[in-house]
Formats: sequence, structure tokens, C-alpha cells
Amino acid sequence: MASGDDENYDDNSSGFFADDLDQHDTERDLYAILHINKDADALTIQQAYRRLTLLYHPDKHTEPRNKQLAMDLFIRVKKAYDILNDPQKRAIYDVVGTKGLKAEGWEVVSRTKTAREILDEYERLAREREERRFNQMTNPSGSVQMSVNLTDIFDQMNSDDENSDFSPVVEMTEFTVAQGIDIPLTSQDTATVTAVATTRNGRGTGSLTTSFRRVLADLSWFRIDLSFGEQNLAAFRYFRRLTQKLQASAAATFSLAEGGSAIIAPSFLFSVTYQLTHHLSSSLQWTTGANSCMKGGLHYDNQTLAVSSAIQLGFVNTYGAIDGVYRFPNICNLRCSLKLFVFGPWLEYGIDRQLTKYTHGSATVAVSSRMGISLRLKFTRGSQAFTFPLQISQDIVPSAIFYATVAPVLAYLVFDRLIIRPFARSEQEKEQKKREDEAREKQAERRREAINAQEVLRSLVDQIKDREGLEGLIILEARYGQLGLTITNENSIKIIDVTTPLQVLVKDSTLKIATTVSKSNLTGFYDPCIGEEKSLFIKYSLRSQIHTILYKDTDPVILPDRDHLVR
Repeated sequence: MASGDDENYDDNSSGFFADDLDQHDTERDLYAILHINKDADALTIQQAYRRLTLLYHPDKHTEPRNKQLAMDLFIRVKKAYDILNDPQKRAIYDVVGTKGLKAEGWEVVSRTKTAREILDEYERLAREREERRFNQMTNPSGSVQMSVNLTDIFDQMNSDDENSDFSPVVEMTEFTVAQGIDIPLTSQDTATVTAVATTRNGRGTGSLTTSFRRVLADLSWFRIDLSFGEQNLAAFRYFRRLTQKLQASAAATFSLAEGGSAIIAPSFLFSVTYQLTHHLSSSLQWTTGANSCMKGGLHYDNQTLAVSSAIQLGFVNTYGAIDGVYRFPNICNLRCSLKLFVFGPWLEYGIDRQLTKYTHGSATVAVSSRMGISLRLKFTRGSQAFTFPLQISQDIVPSAIFYATVAPVLAYLVFDRLIIRPFARSEQEKEQKKREDEAREKQAERRREAINAQEVLRSLVDQIKDREGLEGLIILEARYGQLGLTITNENSIKIIDVTTPLQVLVKDSTLKIATTVSKSNLTGFYDPCIGEEKSLFIKYSLRSQIHTILYKDTDPVILPDRDHLVR
């Protein structure tokens, strides 16, 4: 659950978009459409494109239906060529498939970039896309905080008076509701309106804040805030990335007298952050005004372990701090923080975890001689946050520490077993059913495409056979699907006839299909048995001699071969 400064830690877990990357790309493989392998050079791609566009050219057909179907095949080949012949698009496609090409916001990607770099870029775009989509679902943003005093419970538990009744008083000391809405004005400008209402110990207050933020073209932005309520404030903040490793920001806050006629107690904040190494960064911050202080820190993060240290020197608040978080991927994050103040140490420890795809929960225990023992629970769903600070004890009592630590863990285990897991299981079953329905629809669509393609290609078969002659390579029979070691059950729905699409690919008594992906991606083919092992059986004649061969689904096809001769 998180420390009080949990916003300082950025958990870069990419679990929320792993589903997007793992989903099967239902588009036909582009290399299979051109009948080439993934290592094909530019010349091979161009040769395959020229040959197939000549083969599928709609001008070869006079019948309107065949002409239109041939045009569909022609366009499919053209689209595959346009992507694979472009080094940038091909680099993206090789790593994340056609869905990567549909992502907006790609930075310049070269063929020389590694697969890891391209995948990192896609993950960044996927994360931003998911955040935008979910923020739209949960807009406007808001937060609720309810502080509860439970100290009377432990005071009575530790009381020496055995005759007193156990009737503790649970008191809500503070309740705060904040609601905000972002109003995009242009692609660079955003206005925000936030309202806050608070009741504390029977006394209510409120405030209204309006903000304007503009993103500038030189990797910088500025924001203006105006706040009206118990205290009227005006603030200005400017951020700029100076170099690839150095960034700086400045902020000014002005307290306005009632009516806005005068400025009272202005304060300023200046900060710089420098990236020392890939995992290590440093920061320096100077604040003026009533809470004047200087703060310096180091932050180390290697995706598994993050450690931050800071020293603050000020008139009001001086301390040294060290914070750490250890990430267990797809499980939880463990956090610990130690601050040394003038009045004594302040220890925090906690755990945070992704409860569902969009919901995050955290719990933090704080122990100090000045504030006693407190437990902070926080739940975040998109841009909605719910926080519950619970004051357990004013003194450092072992039983209070025990209950503050163990109670949230036990509550989570019960909640996880009774609610979260059944809900997640139900969602997985729905998702699985949805994928199965989509697979059946895709199979039916592919089957229609294959039938249409074979209808077009059938008109070319006689021409190719005439060109080959009696001594040439003639495909006598070709079947694809769940064939096994013996060729039986011709009428099985898990076997399709692919004689025609293979015959039209024969040229100069040679048939070559270099692709090493599933042959269900080939023109005139589809997958008749999704998820099951498939093979391709070919029976052909060459120089009036019969040949047969059984290929595995991903084997390249090369005909003729004297080993295929039936002796």
C-alpha cells in the first residue's frame, strides 16, 4: 500500500496493456500475402509484388463479379507491399503487427531500431491511449477523503479499569470532497475547474480553483491558477526541459487580501532535476516565503527497486528521509519510508496492489512519537480517488501497530476471495466467450474470402496448365487442414481443397512459397480447424510422373523435388 508520497513513485508496470499485445492479430500475415519470408530483402519484396499484381490484375477478367473480386485481391497485395516496402512501417509491423500501425503518435522509427525500442514506444502509446480512454469514462475527476478517529477503541482496550464497559466512540474528524473537470480548449490549451468542500470538527470551508495550462512547442508548459475561498490565491508555474537530461521549473504563489486589492506574503519555488545515469537522477528545490526551505534529493529506479533520499533544511521543517519501494511484477509493491525530524523519527511502511484492471488499492501504517499510530487506506479508480486516514492511537502501543498492520491484510484476503476473484473469473469467462465468438466470425469471413478468391483464380487455372503443358508441373490434388499422417476423410469439415490457389502460383514448372507462418494466411486458404495442428498435402505431376508430399503448416513449399516422386 503506499507511503504518503506515493505520487513520487511511478510504477511502470505494463500489465494493463499486456492483453492488447498478447491478442492474436487477426489480420492476414503480410509476408504470407506476398509469399515471402520475414528476412526478404527489398528486391525480393518488389519482385513478389510485381508477379502477384500481374497475376491478380482485374483487367484479366471480363465478368463484372470476377473483376471486382480480383480487384480485392489486387488491393490486398498492394497494401501488403506498401507496408513491407517502407522501412519504418515494416519495423513497426515486425514487432507489434498491424495494430501497431494503427496507433497514433509514433515517433520516427527506423529499421535500425531494436525490437525492444519499438516495443517500448508501442507500450508508451498504448498506455497513453488507455489512459485517455479511461479518463473519458471517469471524467470528471474527483476525490473523497474521510478522516476517522479510532483512538478510543485502543484506549479502552488498554485500560486497567476492569469494571468499565467497552463502549468506544468512533469519530469522523474531517470529510473532504473535491471535484474537477478538464476542458480541452485546443490541442495545446486546457482549462480546469476544481471545487473543494471540507468539514472539520463541525466547521465547514470551501474553495473554487480555476486553472489554465498551455503546452509550448519547445518542450515546456506554463499554468496559471486562481483560487477563491477561505484564502484567495494566485499562482503561476512554468516548466521547461533544458536538455535531454536537465529540466527545471519555477512557481510563484501570491496570497490575495480580501477583495484582491493587495498581495500578501508572496512565495516562490525553484527546482531543477538532472538525470545522472539511466537509473539515477538528482533534484534540488528552493522555496521562499513563510515555509522557506532548501531540499535536495537522489532517486534511483531500476524498474524492480526504487530508492529515494532527501534532506530538507528550513526554518519550520528540517528533516532527512529515505524511501524505498520493491516491486513484485503483477503481484504488489512493498514500500518503506523513514524520516528523521527534530522531534524524532517518523516511520511508514505499506503495500499497494492492482485490485482490478482499473482499480488500485494501498494501505500505509505511520508510526511516530508525535502523531502516534495511523493507518491510511486509499483506493483509486481512473481519476477518482477515495482516501481514509484512520487515527489508531495517540501513543506508540504494540497492539495498535499489530492491528493496523494485520487487519488490512486479513480484510483484503477475505475481500479478494469473496469478491475480487469471482468478479475477475466472470470477466475472464466473458472475455473468453467474446474471443471465441470473434474467432468464429473471423473464420466465417476468411472462408468467404477464400471461396471468392478461388472463384477468381479458377478462371486462370486453364491458362497456367496450358502454359505448363503435359510435361509441366500440374497440381492434381491439394488439401489443407487436420490431415494427420494418413490422408483420409475427404469430406471432413476440417479439410479444405486448395488445388486451385496452388496451381495459379506455378511458374516455369516451379512452385515456391517461402513464408514460414501458417498457410491459412495464403490467398485462397483459411483455417478450417482453429487451434489444431494442420498440414498441407500436395499431389502433382511433372513429366508425367506422380509426386506427393505432406508439409507441416509452417514449412516453406518448394516444388518440384525428386524426393517427392512416387516410386
